[in-house]
Amino acid sequence: MAKQKGIEIEWKSFELRPEGVEVPEKSPEYYEQAWRSVRQFAARYGLQMNLNRQAKHSRKAHEGAKFAEQNGKSDEYHDAVFRAQFTEDKNIDDIDTLVNIAGQIGLDPQSFRQALESRQFEAQVLADTDLAAQYGISAIPCFVVGNRGVMGVQTEEALQRLLEGKDLYMDVE
Repeated sequence: MAKQKGIEIEWKSFELRPEGVEVPEKSPEYYEQAWRSVRQFAARYGLQMNLNRQAKHSRKAHEGAKFAEQNGKSDEYHDAVFRAQFTEDKNIDDIDTLVNIAGQIGLDPQSFRQALESRQFEAQVLADTDLAAQYGISAIPCFVVGNRGVMGVQTEEALQRLLEGKDLYMDVE
């Protein structure tokens, strides 16, 4: 939709499972129920999505996103990381995995690795997390247009209404 309408996306970091926080495991039945609806929604849009239990955390992936943004490859990086997480069953919190992704989309692998190992962008990721808390964001995906937003997976129609200002889901001022 963003490509079709020429919408510029500004990506912000949000950690469902913040680094250093261990979330208790849920039952296999819970995961199956949750992912059943995700797969149905994905099928509606011709997407393949699989439950990946390798990556419990994503801060390094978010830090990589800041590097990609600084180097003009934000959308390409996000697409590649989502593909790695949801279709290729890769660990997106593993530096080697992320360096490989960076190289595939044309980023300099050595500079990318150095940025991750030095935690060069960690403060920016944490600032995004603080901003999300200020706005009351507690779920992803979350879409914000101006001072209006909506959390969770949305239909294209719902996102169109958000763009047109027809629905106020949440106030983020």
